[in-house]
Amino acid sequence: MLGIQGSASQFTGFIVLDCAPVQAECVALFSASATENRLKHLDGFEGAVFFASPCGRFVLEYVVWKGPAALAAARATPLFSEHMRIVEHHCRLRHVSFSPISQTFGIDAIRFERGDRFSMLMYECPVAQSVPKTLDQLSSVSELARVHSLSQMSEDGTRLVLLSPGAIDTSAAPALRAMFGEPAFHNEFTVVESIAPAIVGERFAALYHLALVPEQSSGHHQFT
Repeated sequence: MLGIQGSASQFTGFIVLDCAPVQAECVALFSASATENRLKHLDGFEGAVFFASPCGRFVLEYVVWKGPAALAAARATPLFSEHMRIVEHHCRLRHVSFSPISQTFGIDAIRFERGDRFSMLMYECPVAQSVPKTLDQLSSVSELARVHSLSQMSEDGTRLVLLSPGAIDTSAAPALRAMFGEPAFHNEFTVVESIAPAIVGERFAALYHLALVPEQSSGHHQFT
């Protein structure tokens, strides 16, 4: 189980995938398995949570790395991309954002347990239409003190993601709407799996292969 401390300075990523109906949980489990067996062993990995929407269409991935350099180094390894080719074959990338500007509002820490329900709100501020926002401006919105959520602001100040345990507290909605406009994306999610960093001495899982081969006697196929 992964826990996020509000006081920690973290480099976080939010990825939303648009899947075929009822595939979200399968995709989330597959990505979680790849992370557990491979990605968490890469230097700089700090944790990840994989969510599926109740409608079965959307996958949300929340990932934490030590910093941009750690993520860049991880992306340069074949291990990073081997599962992505399969995910991208079945899903469309709807949103991705990585930023070092991340904190919690109204809560000291957030823990992610399997089956927990979360709400996600994403705001986009068109660059050509308004001045980019800062976390200092957000912190000045008094209503946010009551909103128990994990926040991520893009480095250019034009995008905000809020992830809240349970239902989104709507007390800050008018102030956020005045700053960013209407949410660009809003959905409910359930934690499918959370992955903590590898412990000292933990090794990669053994490689395995899944294939169809003919049985010698009957000519039927079996899994190996």
